[in-house]
Amino acid sequence: MERFLSEFEIQFRAGFLSDLEQTLAKVQHEKVYACAFGTDSDWVTLFLAVNTEESLAEHVSSMKEQGLCDSEEDEIYYRWACSEYQYGEDTHFNHISRLLYATEDVQKYKDEIIRIIVKVVNETADDVFARYGQTKVDITFFVTLTDDDLAEEIENQSVHQMTIPSLASKFLKRYDGIS
Repeated sequence: MERFLSEFEIQFRAGFLSDLEQTLAKVQHEKVYACAFGTDSDWVTLFLAVNTEESLAEHVSSMKEQGLCDSEEDEIYYRWACSEYQYGEDTHFNHISRLLYATEDVQKYKDEIIRIIVKVVNETADDVFARYGQTKVDITFFVTLTDDDLAEEIENQSVHQMTIPSLASKFLKRYDGIS
């Protein structure tokens, strides 16, 4: 277990910084509001998904034109569902996914995997974001599951650990008032 977690941290740290900078370079004239780390219920894949206010507005507008966004609930979905995020298609952490896939019962380590993701995000210097015109404290970071009912619970737990309290609080209230 220790060897797996150590290798995961090394690979995640290298992959995250590289993919983050590649993504931030693409969006440096936009305002990043969310950075999600997606996986599946088996925890054998990992990817980075990023969205900006500008890409969200464009996407929501497009969905409205197609009749696919006609409520506040739809807009909240487009804001927080990482499958709708416009950036990150190149950031599938393939080397990390191979490590996860090769590890027996890797989902047993989900808490440790989240802890490592949180640690790396929190240790990433603000100037990495500033180089691309972003402010780390303005970004909501969270871990999510793409195929599991536990996604909201994982999101809610992880957002507290990587995001400033005022943004985390807003994130936690994302479904309030929606019936």
